[in-house]
Amino acid sequence: MNLGRKTRSLAATIACGASLLAAQAMAEPVQLTTLEWPPYVNADGSGTSTDRVIEILKGAGIEATVRVFPWNRAVNLAAKDPAWLGVYPEYYAETDDADKAGERCLYSNSFGTSPVGFVQRIDAPISWSDHADLTEYSIGVVAGYLNEEHFDTMVANGEIKTEEVASDEANLKKLGAGRIDAAVIDREVMAHLLATMPKLASQLEFNAQPLAEHGLHICFENSEAGRDLRDKFNAAF
Repeated sequence: MNLGRKTRSLAATIACGASLLAAQAMAEPVQLTTLEWPPYVNADGSGTSTDRVIEILKGAGIEATVRVFPWNRAVNLAAKDPAWLGVYPEYYAETDDADKAGERCLYSNSFGTSPVGFVQRIDAPISWSDHADLTEYSIGVVAGYLNEEHFDTMVANGEIKTEEVASDEANLKKLGAGRIDAAVIDREVMAHLLATMPKLASQLEFNAQPLAEHGLHICFENSEAGRDLRDKFNAAF
């Protein structure tokens, strides 16, 4: 009887089983929605936010796939379709927080930041130190985006004049044409877009007064599966 050979065979079987279990643990697939918002998320779903989200989930033993949609559809799918368990990157809003007064989101920990302010014309800058100062201007916003709580409340109350568009790029073009006085935008998004728009880049700049520094989050579906995934994501930091 060759005990050595049998021992080696048993060890190989155990190792193979452990590898199979590890592969199965990594094969737990989840689907997330997102939007095209470079440099955070590119048209193909890649980008700095995607890289970070997938890295964290991988650390939790979870395989993730992402798909780019128009923003409002991305939000609705993640909230209503159980095939999609979350949407990113989102700013935090207490009114949406299912752990507080809201219903839509089980928010993850912040995995990044978004510096938000106003893009303006170099030859016609806006001047503001208080939100009340913004009532003097026509400001572009993107439909469906959260901007900053006080600003959004004033907009909802009709105190600040805004014009909605479908994208940040559309706002930059309207501003360059002089059709609005400024637009709300993330500083890194502005820099990325203007790098491909040299004529506008020579006309526009980021206002020195910041509006907000937002954390970036995944809004997980408000369900048992969403809560379980949120908790695993947070634990993997």
